[in-house]
Amino acid sequence: PVVPGLDQADLSPWSELRLVERIAEGNRNEVWRAELDGRAVAVRRSRRSAASLKWELDLIDRLDATGFVVASIEPTATGQRSVEGVVVQRWLDGHPPSTEADWVLVAATLHRLHALRPLPEQRPGCVSVADLRRDSRSVDADMSALPDDVCAELLDVFRQYASAPTCLIHGDPNPSNIRISDGVVSLLDFDESRIDIADHDLSELGTSVLDGDRQRAATRLSNAWETANAWVAEPDYARQRLEALRRRAD
Repeated sequence: PVVPGLDQADLSPWSELRLVERIAEGNRNEVWRAELDGRAVAVRRSRRSAASLKWELDLIDRLDATGFVVASIEPTATGQRSVEGVVVQRWLDGHPPSTEADWVLVAATLHRLHALRPLPEQRPGCVSVADLRRDSRSVDADMSALPDDVCAELLDVFRQYASAPTCLIHGDPNPSNIRISDGVVSLLDFDESRIDIADHDLSELGTSVLDGDRQRAATRLSNAWETANAWVAEPDYARQRLEALRRRAD
């Protein structure tokens, strides 16, 4: 079924909430800049299950309480953190990383995230790549939707991480999900966060933070994961990443 846009959603649980402009849309997300009681906020609708969204909101609350700069949750007038998947969060100013110095700060923040203990339980609906099988699902990856040869190729890459330690990862640290202000890094959009391999977060930053062999392996991991994760939702992009994986294997 077609889900109405946020501009048609019932936002009345948040008193004095007014949408201003749509700032993101696509296969996965719709995000609006809005005002809540005169303050700038972001409004989004999650497509995740109720259990998966609760895990994400619990994580954001924990990170906010432990010194990370994140877009904290703005509850409804009755204290709910989400209503039918709609979430309102504090607006974070700043600029996306663009210089090597910016990316060094981002890497340090991600290392802090990866070191967070105790680890939460695995996010509902997710497994680490080392645990993926032919019939597995994780985030947006449905391994059963892949052709046999592609699935086997990707699982070969993932099996190389069978003994690798896992940690809490952001899952999508691209520039649009990061803000920097006065040398402080803010992390946005934990929609793909889960317990997995740290190199997911470190393989495609704007500066290299991994040594040569580990970087090469992490690039293969990233290409394989993006292929699996986008195969259904963004097939053209998935095939581009599969081609990149195969080129590096030649």
